[in-house]
Amino acid sequence: MRKYNKGEWSEIYAFTYLLASGVLYAADENANRLDEIYFPVIKIIREEESGRPIDYKTGDIVRIYDGETLLKEVDKREFERIAAELFSEILSGERAFEIPTVDDFFDSIYCTKVKAASNQKQDITIQLYDINTGITPICGFSVKSYVGANPTLINPGRNTNFTYTVEGCTDEIMTETNGIDTKTKIIDRMENLVSHGCTFRPHDDSISEQFYENLQFVDSRMPTFLSYALLYCYQYGVKDCSSIINIMKELNPLGFSNTEMYPYKFKKLLCAWALGLTPERDDWLGTEDANGGYIIVKRDGEVVCYHLYNRTEFENYLFNYTYFDKPSTSRYGYMSVFQENGEYRIKLCLQVRSR
Repeated sequence: MRKYNKGEWSEIYAFTYLLASGVLYAADENANRLDEIYFPVIKIIREEESGRPIDYKTGDIVRIYDGETLLKEVDKREFERIAAELFSEILSGERAFEIPTVDDFFDSIYCTKVKAASNQKQDITIQLYDINTGITPICGFSVKSYVGANPTLINPGRNTNFTYTVEGCTDEIMTETNGIDTKTKIIDRMENLVSHGCTFRPHDDSISEQFYENLQFVDSRMPTFLSYALLYCYQYGVKDCSSIINIMKELNPLGFSNTEMYPYKFKKLLCAWALGLTPERDDWLGTEDANGGYIIVKRDGEVVCYHLYNRTEFENYLFNYTYFDKPSTSRYGYMSVFQENGEYRIKLCLQVRSR
């Protein structure tokens, strides 16, 4: 029996929805559907077994092929029915859950896996028809769902902790700060350090060599850039990426001659996160796995996309609808002052979500 969370079920919902509709609409920078920009879906390609792609060709009758061999024909109204049932169950589901009523259907159409491999940003592969050029590219898309918790761009982990020297700290301030155990201790500990006049200096070498290298593929100064962005989130109590970048523009910690470089560079980082970059990926060379773009399952069940043709809208959407979150301090080992190499230091954890 298949058992997945809302985000994972949403991947197969998007697959079912698109086979039923036969068209993928683009979205503006606020995720509203653009009726005049759309891409007819020719087929969706799934690889249930390594090296064995299955083609799902759209139409009033969805035809399923293994190479040139026709495996099955299914009325698209069946996909409409299953999509409606999936969405209803996803809305009401909690944590990881089963949807027994759809199991037989997906088995019957040779769909054994609900979600893509966790090390891939490409969740669904679609052959589209470009109505402007007449070409039919095969594109990979990342799928993000807003049916449930806000989706993550960067998952937290001990490998996303950045280290900072706490200048002006003492043993007494360290003990006092670490003793704060309120429900809002992340905010309260930072406020305590600031109230004592402490300042923070980032360490570029605090993250792993792999994460550092991957960030440098985006921009040679991106590790330092990101360490300041994360610091300002915690230090100034702001979460929205656009607000953090406004603070960076005002303080200009990297000394740019034109502070418009801050939003420009950060948008490139957000796109990289959305389409291929993960902290510890060791084969990432700046390429985009999801070479088609980003598919969104909206809270009302509508499915829209940011094709890389409309990259400006995609960048603006990410910039305006992402924020830094603060995960569990005990699980990820951060937000306590410690001593190392004769200095007082603190770790701050990076997690980025869309809203």
